[in-house]
Order: sequence, then structure tokens, then C-alpha cells
Amino acid sequence: MTCNGPSSYTLYPQPMPKLRLFANLREIAGQSTVEIASDTVGGLLDAATAKYGTDFEKGVRVSRIWVNGESASRDDAVGAGDEVVVLPPVSGGSQPVTAVAPVDFLAFAPVLIALAAVVANLANQEIWAAILVGVSLVWALDLNSVFSGRGRLFAPLAVGVAAAGSVMAAHVMGGSGFGLSIGLAVLASVGWAIAVPVYRDVMVYAPTLLVSAIAAMGAASLGLARSSHSPSEAAVDIFLLTVIAGVTLGAVVERAPAMPFLDPFAVTAIGAVLASVAGAVIWDLDVVSHLLVGLGIAVALVAGRGFGSMLRLGRVSLTERLPGVLSSLDGVFLAAAIYYPLLSIIL
Repeated sequence: MTCNGPSSYTLYPQPMPKLRLFANLREIAGQSTVEIASDTVGGLLDAATAKYGTDFEKGVRVSRIWVNGESASRDDAVGAGDEVVVLPPVSGGSQPVTAVAPVDFLAFAPVLIALAAVVANLANQEIWAAILVGVSLVWALDLNSVFSGRGRLFAPLAVGVAAAGSVMAAHVMGGSGFGLSIGLAVLASVGWAIAVPVYRDVMVYAPTLLVSAIAAMGAASLGLARSSHSPSEAAVDIFLLTVIAGVTLGAVVERAPAMPFLDPFAVTAIGAVLASVAGAVIWDLDVVSHLLVGLGIAVALVAGRGFGSMLRLGRVSLTERLPGVLSSLDGVFLAAAIYYPLLSIIL
């Protein structure tokens, strides 16, 4: 059928893929979200680069790309309604060396947390408990920033509540309080899901519950390790020495130029074991027992990389730099969660 007169149809713009920007890329573009017509991720990024210039292109080159919350490559197809997230190195990864910006100082956050933990351990039990809850919450907030960058929800306050409740339960009930920590994590996660309906989705509830359980067990475990219930008066000192040595040595090797026979995971494990043994010598404790304790912590630190990649990338990866400022805490909290049971069995 041919229509010679004016069209009787009104044309509306078709939905296009949405590009979501963060940090310096958002500042360069002048907006956080833009719609660009393209049928592939690469085409969309090329169009954005042509629009926003060279600095934008440099930022995209070192950024992580996600499509609808899943890691993506330039060849992946996109269509109407898809959300492409560009997560720059501020949230993890490497970037070219430029003038120092305020966000560069975020790289020192793990060092500051380690320093705060050492200082709190020298203070009284109340301050130590407070720092455990605070670090749990900061870790959860870091994970929340990663989930947000992927366009997904996470409930960091539920993690903080679970950690606080577990520390108090361990202080009042001793070892029984540690057992109760998992129940408190479930209650905190369920409570948030009941209070806020969007948290009832399994993709929100499951990671929140998992992190809440690890944080609650870790906080209760380290609280008990510094209490009268601990099998060793130097338990927390040795834990801090072991995890700081292991994580630091592993991070140095990971960031250094490739060196034969040096693997960051092996260095992390060996550094943790040697530090635990050194701690036993320093505090005049049984070396063999603390060798076994060091082995347990070393396994947890290395396993924490896989655990952290599942949370931060949505898949297990042992080779990629993980997004987030505090990804090193993933393994530390896993080690903390098993520490008190490990001490109770070995010592």
C-alpha cells in the first residue's frame, strides 16, 4: 500500500545502549550516563572516545568493562536497554603514572588499616572490638562500591551489624558466641531483606549473606583471640604479623616486573608461614604449632583471592587485578574467620 500524503505515524527515538561512567571518565564526559547507538561494546566505546577525546580514550584503555553486571569484551554485542559500565582504575587495576591525584592516596588505605589494627591491639579490648567492627564495615563498603559499579545492589550495613553483634556475642558467651556468629549474619541479612524489598533478590541476598557470615566469624574470631578465652596471649600479635607479612610480600611481587620462579601466591603463602614461625620465636612459643597455624593462614590468604574474585568479578580469576581499594582484605577476613578454631585445635 502506497501513502502519498503526510505520514500518519509518529516516529519516536529507539532505545539505545546506555554507557555508565565513573570517576575521571565521568568528569571528562561531564555526565555519568550517556546513550550511544552501537551494536557492539567496542563500537560504543569508539563512538564515546570520538566524542570525548584523547584523555577519555586513555581512561577507557585501562578500565574494566561490564555489560548488565557481567564482565565483557569489545566484541560482545549490545542492544537497546543494555547498560555498559566503564570502571576506571580508581576502583582497582593499573593505570599510567601521572600527576598525583587525591584518589591515588586510596592505594594506602590497606596500610592505614593495618596500622590502625596494630595500634588498637596495643590498647584495650573495647578499642580492639571497635576496630574489628569498623574494618568489617569498611570492607563491606569497598565491596559495595564494586557491586555498584557493576550496577548491582549490596547491603554493607547488614555486614556491619552482623560483625558488631558477633563481637558482642563472643565477648559475653566466649566460644559459643563464635558459633552464634553465623546465625547473627543470617538474621542481619534477612532483616535487611525484610526491611528493603529490593534486597530480597537472590543476586543481592546471597553475596550479602556470604560476606556477613565471613565478617561476623572473622570479627568474633579475632575478638576471642585477644580475650581470656584465647589459647595464647600473643595470638593477635602473631595473626597481625602473619597476614601483614604475607599480604605485603605478595603485593610487592604482584606489582614488580615479572621475575622467574616468583609467584605472588607462593610468596604470600611462604611469607605468612615464615612470619608465623618468626612470631613464635619472638614470643617464645611452640614453633611447630605455629608452623601449622601459619600454614592454615597461608591457605586462607591464597584461597581469599579466589573468594574475592567471585565477589568482585563474578567469576574465579587468579591472574587479574581485582577492582576495589581493599581487595587484600578478602583473604585476611577468610583467615580471620578460621583463626580462633585453628588455635583451639592446634594449641
